[in-house]
Amino acid sequence: MLENINSENKVSILLSGLEERYKSIHIIRDRVQNIGIWFLGIMFGVGGWIIQSNINLCCLQKGLYLFGVITFFIMVRFVYLEDLQKGFKGQQKIAAKIEQSLGFFDPKYFNENESSLYPKEWLNSGKENCDGKFIGTTVTLLYTGVIFLIITILFFA
Repeated sequence: MLENINSENKVSILLSGLEERYKSIHIIRDRVQNIGIWFLGIMFGVGGWIIQSNINLCCLQKGLYLFGVITFFIMVRFVYLEDLQKGFKGQQKIAAKIEQSLGFFDPKYFNENESSLYPKEWLNSGKENCDGKFIGTTVTLLYTGVIFLIITILFFA
């Protein structure tokens, strides 16, 4: 059956698949960005409230709050974001394969003056040796927020 598909139809199918991959990548990036912003906002908001409220917590209360903060952080970082990262990398790998099939990485395929439409490094999208740092940067922000809140609980509450 696949032998009956002509070149135009194959390109159409690849472009359709690529469009879906791009949509998925954008949705995942948006989710990661939103969780990063919300998490950081909550951590700094609660930390600021603790500093301004002059509350005094006993050691047991501090321990319970720290346990809650760390549990919340672990769930967001190592469950939710890890799952999003796996999906993101998977979508990137498939998109790179489709882009390669469409000739985006072939020298002078679309323009005689260009080496290739896309840089060769983009073939590594979603792999361990890729250059993308988007999710890693968001994770760094999460660590910043949780460390700020932990310090605030320990020294200001």
